[in-house]
Amino acid sequence: MSCDQEFRTLRMDPRYPFQNQTRACYDNYCDFYRCTRLLGEADDCKIFKRYFQTICPNFWIEHWDELREKGAFPGPI
Repeated sequence: MSCDQEFRTLRMDPRYPFQNQTRACYDNYCDFYRCTRLLGEADDCKIFKRYFQTICPNFWIEHWDELREKGAFPGPI
């Protein structure tokens, strides 16, 4: 890892001010893929990806990616 990388803390998502972050994780994952489906690889979609990559456990993301690739993901994307 390079020493010149910039690390920033994500701002609070106002949709989840005092909630368990499980729902925020799932919603941001769905929002990212819904956004990219509608807008392509737009910069506006990247915030959702940064959120879910920060708060979701990696094994959840891997599992959801597998389900998405199989067309079996249960969420609205």
